[in-house]
Amino acid sequence: MFRVQIIGGSGAGKTTLGRRLAQRHGLPFIDLDDLFWEPGWVDVGHAELARRLAPRVAGDGWVVAGNYGPTTEPLLWPRLTHLLVLDLPYPLMMRRTVWRTVWRGLTGAPCCNGNRESLRRMFDEGGVIRYLHRTWDKRHARFAGIADEPKLAHAQVERLRHPREVAAFEAQGLG
Repeated sequence: MFRVQIIGGSGAGKTTLGRRLAQRHGLPFIDLDDLFWEPGWVDVGHAELARRLAPRVAGDGWVVAGNYGPTTEPLLWPRLTHLLVLDLPYPLMMRRTVWRTVWRGLTGAPCCNGNRESLRRMFDEGGVIRYLHRTWDKRHARFAGIADEPKLAHAQVERLRHPREVAAFEAQGLG
């Protein structure tokens, strides 16, 4: 059975890939943003995220999309069969994030746990666009060496750096 975590920055495609892999392999899909964010964009913190996540990953197979390292590294990493690292180029991720934010802002489509993004607050300090800009360099540097993490020696780590690599991995599947 597969136990998969997909990590990457905003706009990398974690949720999209996660849903597809979960459906293809008949596994439950877990989006960490839905567990971490309460309505009104109130975060529950890592202790509560761990409490919410633990029963969902107690079984033999699952696909988890999201980072939240202080929670996922101790809780998920010891049991992972696969860690998929979506380390796509910054300009691509920024385009995707801006497009998604505009689309959600215009349509009112919910983001996570019923929260909605706003065009008015699109470039706010706490918004996803500035978050991606603030965190990309550090995340990219960490992802470069993540396959060498001793805590992941038992797992298959795939660092996917281009949409073609993501598509090829998806076509091949987890097997």
